[in-house]
Amino acid sequence: MWTLKQFETIFDRYHSSGLSLKDFCQNECILESKFFYWQRKLREYNKRKEQPSDFVPIVFSGSNQSLPVKKIVQQKTFPEHVDPTAANVLEVVYPNGVKVRVPMGTDPTQLRSLILLIR
Repeated sequence: MWTLKQFETIFDRYHSSGLSLKDFCQNECILESKFFYWQRKLREYNKRKEQPSDFVPIVFSGSNQSLPVKKIVQQKTFPEHVDPTAANVLEVVYPNGVKVRVPMGTDPTQLRSLILLIR
């Protein structure tokens, strides 16, 4: 059995050979069905690699500067019916439904540590 990397080498060799698929497979002692199987696997792998992810990075500009913090941020639980914007809260909602709510004006390094914990 091959790996994708091994088949990729064979596939490149086929393209550079200038032979028909039938002649190439015959010269290499490869079943055409096996070649088509791995070609489909390689195509699927490349398609998955090219698809954009839903991940959106959060970039903090000037995060090396210390921002004035009036109080230590404590974990707060907000009921689902409370509008986070009305409570001066920043809310990050992940595709899996996880929500991170922090008070507006929270130090970016504290926010970054909360986001990294969720991973």
